[in-house]
Amino acid sequence: MEADLARVLVIGGTGYLGGLIAATLLTRTQDVVVLATRPGHERDDIVARLRMEITAAGDREGDSLERLRIVPLPAPGDARGFSGLFREQRIEEVVNCAGAVHYHDVAALKQSNVDLVNDLLAASKEARIARFIHISTAFAHGFTSEAAPETLLAEPAGDPTEYTRFKRRAEWIVAESGLPFLILRPSIVIGDSRDGHYFGPPYGLYQYWQSFAKVLMSRYRETIHVVASSHKLPLLHQDAFIATLMAARETLKEDAFVNVVSSPDLLPTVEELWRLFSDLVVHPRELRVYGSLEEAPLASLDPRYQVFLAHTAVNTEIARHPWRFETGHRDRLMAHGLVFPQVTIDSVRKCQSRFAGSSESVRRYHQKFEALFPGAPKEPRALADRLETAGGGWLL
Repeated sequence: MEADLARVLVIGGTGYLGGLIAATLLTRTQDVVVLATRPGHERDDIVARLRMEITAAGDREGDSLERLRIVPLPAPGDARGFSGLFREQRIEEVVNCAGAVHYHDVAALKQSNVDLVNDLLAASKEARIARFIHISTAFAHGFTSEAAPETLLAEPAGDPTEYTRFKRRAEWIVAESGLPFLILRPSIVIGDSRDGHYFGPPYGLYQYWQSFAKVLMSRYRETIHVVASSHKLPLLHQDAFIATLMAARETLKEDAFVNVVSSPDLLPTVEELWRLFSDLVVHPRELRVYGSLEEAPLASLDPRYQVFLAHTAVNTEIARHPWRFETGHRDRLMAHGLVFPQVTIDSVRKCQSRFAGSSESVRRYHQKFEALFPGAPKEPRALADRLETAGGGWLL
């Protein structure tokens, strides 16, 4: 009976990680999953997004969706509304994935990382929930020369963006609330390590790929120009993130901060990632790599290149930093059976092929210009054809 099932409130379930977490809780547990959403999100759209991940997880009939409840999220500061939500839905655990993704919109960042967190914590205390799980970011420790500790973070000398500053502030609020908590800090999340599927928005690595495809692949370019450092890019497969979340939720009984990051030994550098994209998707005669935006000959490049480099400038600057992270919790979880798929150049290739196979810009580019690179492998199109032949076209 439903009355005997645990009830988990997921905040931010209309976003990428929140939807991924909600789908995982539905398919891997017997919990009732309550998604509280702001106005403007249609139920059918939410269910359709969850159904993609649920189907990818093996529940092709969608039976697990019977335990999904979609309810309105109260307005900011509506203490009575939040109390009523927790009481009526009998919430026992909260997973907070909310957070404005705008790098510099201070008002939106404060609302999602401070005001909403305070509202949730107040209602959680009143309801005496078992634990508050908060999804932060691995970059919340800012620009420092030290490895990010798995403790409460100090104020750094500088931040990549306002986003990381507010994420760190939210961690402080959660940790000082007095509630049992688990704070997870994922790095740059990319598609599934097994088949490369990714149903999220074009953030991180996907921002580079999509921006390049839309802005620069309207014609063939014999030379392409990119800004790429020799630092390892801290990518994380979505299934590694989910596996860590579920293992930590089950195993870690004390309050904990968990840096969810891949082992640096196998990670590709930013330059290696661009060479992969160049070799398998763009096929130019020459790839020119610059270590910084200042080194790029912006004045001599056409306006489309200037648009592309400007649009990706913030992520390019973040990628230039030599990020390091303590991983004690991840390592102990792995020692006790956690299967953590590491990111390698080959695993990124799966994600890149999946992206290329689903991109109309890439498809048109190959159709129009493949005669200019006759020796190039047709991997992106071949992958898309294989998926559709196998009945997997829905993944595209």
